[in-house]
Amino acid sequence: MKITISHPHGNPNSYHAAKALSEVRWLRSFEQGIASRGVVSMLADKLPVDADKRLRNRKFEDIPEAKQRPHILWETISRLGQKLKPAGLTPKVNWYDVLFCGHDLQVSRELEHDLDAIYAYEDGAKWTFTAAKRRNARAVYELPLGYYAGVASELSRAKKERPSLPFDIKVEPQWKQQRKNVELELADLIVVPCGWAAESLRFSQTLGKKPTIKIPYGTPADEIPARTHRPDGPFTILFAGQIGLRKGVPHLLEAWQKLNLKDARLWLAGGMHLGSDYLIETSESFEHLGALPRVRLLEVMQQADLFVFPSLAEGFGLVIGEAMAAGVPVLTTMNTGGPELITNGREGWCVAAHDVDALTERIEWAFRHRDELFEMGKLARRRAAQWTWANYRRKLIDELSRHLG
Repeated sequence: MKITISHPHGNPNSYHAAKALSEVRWLRSFEQGIASRGVVSMLADKLPVDADKRLRNRKFEDIPEAKQRPHILWETISRLGQKLKPAGLTPKVNWYDVLFCGHDLQVSRELEHDLDAIYAYEDGAKWTFTAAKRRNARAVYELPLGYYAGVASELSRAKKERPSLPFDIKVEPQWKQQRKNVELELADLIVVPCGWAAESLRFSQTLGKKPTIKIPYGTPADEIPARTHRPDGPFTILFAGQIGLRKGVPHLLEAWQKLNLKDARLWLAGGMHLGSDYLIETSESFEHLGALPRVRLLEVMQQADLFVFPSLAEGFGLVIGEAMAAGVPVLTTMNTGGPELITNGREGWCVAAHDVDALTERIEWAFRHRDELFEMGKLARRRAAQWTWANYRRKLIDELSRHLG
C-alpha cells in the first residue's frame, strides 16, 4: 500500500502517523513544512535560540529523508505574516489559514499518480482530496479538534451561562465553514482522537454516513522519567495550553477563587488570551508562567501536585498524556481525551465540561489528600505507559488495514 500523509507543520500526531506508515513501508511521502534535516540545520543556525530549539524538534529522524517533502514557502509566508501583520492577512483570513490553504494547494499539484490513499488533516485537505479522487486514491481525514459546529456550540453555552464573561465568540467565517464541509464530504474515512470529537460530528451532515474510527493519541511515557517523591512546598495546580475560554480557564479561575486555599498556588502556562479587564479582576489568583518550551514544561509538571485541564471542547489534549507520563494526576473534562486514559478516582477525574462545582470539589479533595494524590500520580504514570505513541502507531495501522486493505 502507498499512502501520502500531509500536514503543514508536522505536529506530533502527524509525525507519528507518518512514522507508523514508514514502519510498515506504506509511506509514499510525508508532506510538511520546514522539516527536512538539511533545511532545519541550515535555518536553525540563523535563528534565535528559542526558535532554533522549536525547529530542531521537527527533524523527524525516524522517517527516511527521501520520504520527507518539505514545503518551505507557505510556512515562511505564514511566519513572516504573523510578525509583520499579526491581525491576519484580512479580517476573515488569518495566517494559519494561509499556511493550511497554501500547503493544501501545493500538495494537490504535486500529488503522485500511484497512490492508494492520502491522509490529510482538517483545514488542509480540500484540494488534496480533490486531486486524490482524480487519481482514484482514497481520502483519510483526521479531525484533531472536533467538528467546528460542535466547538461553537460549547462556546455559545459558556457565554449563555456566564454572560458577564468578557469574551466574544469567534465564529468561523463562512468560507472556512464551507471548506471544512467539503473536506468532510470528500473523505472516505474519518479519524478522531477521542469520543467527544466523534460526538461533535452530530452537528454535521456526515454522521453515520462515513466510517469513523477513534484512535487516542499516545503518551510520551517512554521519554519522560517518573518522579520519585511528592512535590515539596505549597500545594500546586498546573494548567498548560492556550489560556482562554475554549480551554475552560475562566471556569478554573472561578473554582480557584471560590476555594481561596491557603499555602496553595495556581500556575498557568501558555499564551494569554484573556481580556485585560478580566485579568485585572483575576490576576492576583494565579501566576502566569508564559508559553514554555516543551522541555521546560515537563520540568514544571514535576513540581505540580495536580494537572487541571478543564477544556470545553478539545480533540484530545496532548498535555493530559504528558502530565500522566510525568506521574501527575489529571483533572479534566469529558470533552477531552481524558476519558480515553483516565478511570475516575484512579488516575484522576473527568468531570462534565462547564461544571465549576465539580472542579471545586475535586480540587478541594486533592488539597486535603496530598499523599493520596501522589499515589494517584503513580497510577497515572502506569496508565500512560500502557498507551504510548508506539501503541498509537500499531492501532493506526490496524485500523487502516481494516478499512483500506
